[in-house]
Amino acid sequence: MKKSERQSIARGAARRSAAKKIGRRDFLVKSSGALAASAVAAFGIRTAAAADTVNIGGLYPVTGSFAQIGQGCVNAAKLAVQMVNDAGGIKSLGGAKLNLIVSDVQSDPTVTRTETDRLISGYRPAAIHGAFASALTLIASEVAERAKTPLLTGSSSDQLNKERHYTFTPFSRASQFALAQLQMSKLVSDQPKVAVIFENTAFGTSTSNGLREQAPGRGVEIVLFEPYSAGLSDASPLINKVKASGANMLFPVSYLNDLILIIRAIKQVDLKIAINGGSGGFVIPDFYRNVGNAAEGLLGVAHWNHDINADAQKVNAAYQKQFGEFLFEYAGGLVAQTFMIADALERAASTDPQKVRDALAALDVSQGYAAMCPGGKVKFGPDGKNIYAHPVGVQWQHGDLATVFPKEDARAQLIKA
Repeated sequence: MKKSERQSIARGAARRSAAKKIGRRDFLVKSSGALAASAVAAFGIRTAAAADTVNIGGLYPVTGSFAQIGQGCVNAAKLAVQMVNDAGGIKSLGGAKLNLIVSDVQSDPTVTRTETDRLISGYRPAAIHGAFASALTLIASEVAERAKTPLLTGSSSDQLNKERHYTFTPFSRASQFALAQLQMSKLVSDQPKVAVIFENTAFGTSTSNGLREQAPGRGVEIVLFEPYSAGLSDASPLINKVKASGANMLFPVSYLNDLILIIRAIKQVDLKIAINGGSGGFVIPDFYRNVGNAAEGLLGVAHWNHDINADAQKVNAAYQKQFGEFLFEYAGGLVAQTFMIADALERAASTDPQKVRDALAALDVSQGYAAMCPGGKVKFGPDGKNIYAHPVGVQWQHGDLATVFPKEDARAQLIKA
């Protein structure tokens, strides 16, 4: 990878981040339009009474390496809160409006710990959503568990469903992502020989281990299993190993910047190989903006896509009108999570985090924005997992991300190379 190309990627990301970015001085993101005075009242527990505001927290990286995804999540959170409030707020609390408090966790696990603690102790949110990146979410979940504050997250790490009582994962897990990728490999070849390259983070290792464990049972041969340190400067050495492995399919488990370098390196050496980019950086608009037509026809896996049902398409249209790009996986799932919190608040008729947690544990929806997931159902098991959760297979088609797998969820035909 040439130095000038790496600089081009960095400059492009910086411009987009600057155009949309929320600075740390804008710590309070109040989508209801209320000002800081409402935070003073946040320390008391409210039950059904006069209309007021209800604090909910958002833990997202709007600076650092995950900023592109984090800022999109904040935009989606603001849109979702506005939707809830425009529909009358929390009626069992006298029409109380949701008040979104966003904390920038700066793409850093240490900062995530301190910011989660500050958010909970300082603003007493009824519930929190965040932070999507598994390495950050695992930390946030530990803090939330100790504080007995419910946390909903789009992170796919299976570790989040072990010995936790206040953490809820509405979407598919890393092990399910792996299974979907293996199943989709048979759409490309009857005898898949797969190279797996993965970042050595919680996201990368959990997903790649799921691939390695399940591959033999699915008739898939893994010919290369190669970890790397996240934050590549040059993907060429990795791609040379892929080329030498004899693989006919590549599974990169990476976030955006690394994935861009990987795809460009493949193009530079003219390697002809089918690619399933999984989730992470593959399923966001910035990926296509950076690699262009090289993305066309590439496959991936997502826990949410903007075409999965009529509600998702409606929210996507509103998001696209406001922000100029489609509503991607983590951001779209966040809209659904906001409505899950609103549903729990409605049934709890209280802002007490324990009562909201219990209402989330009893959540059972099959319609509306709270059920805006693949399969259209959400019900949490004792481990906090949605028992109906499953991923969908997606493909880049004409600059958009279309759902093509499984058959019951497909919204477009698979385009074969």
